Amino acid sequence: MKTLLPLALLALAAPLAAAEAPHHLPGISDEETSITSGPISRYHRGNGDVLFVLDRAGRWYRVGLNEGCLSNSPRIYSLAFGYTDGNARIDRFTKVMIKDSSGALGFNCQIASIRRSEAPPQVNSKSPVTLD
Repeated sequence: MKTLLPLALLALAAPLAAAEAPHHLPGISDEETSITSGPISRYHRGNGDVLFVLDRAGRWYRVGLNEGCLSNSPRIYSLAFGYTDGNARIDRFTKVMIKDSSGALGFNCQIASIRRSEAPPQVNSKSPVTLD
């Protein structure tokens, strides 16, 4: 009986651990990170709720936003980041403020994921990165 309890706990824990593992995407790191080098110099929209952003140091990141956030925005005219600390670090606690064509704040999105990425296909046509 004592050996059944640990086996049962392992059986329950295994699917939970697998569910938390990141989905592997070509050209994108499996590790979550933050963007620490200051302002974003460029961005491109991926499919769904995904943005690809370029930091001031020339590094690309795939930024996943909360589900459905960009579904009402066919075009992003500009965006800004609401930093949570004085270091201007972008992380999973940062809000992305999407602006409409007039420059007015349209809505906020919450960052769900940030992973290092190779340049998206809009920048490099030979990139292994997909927009999903």
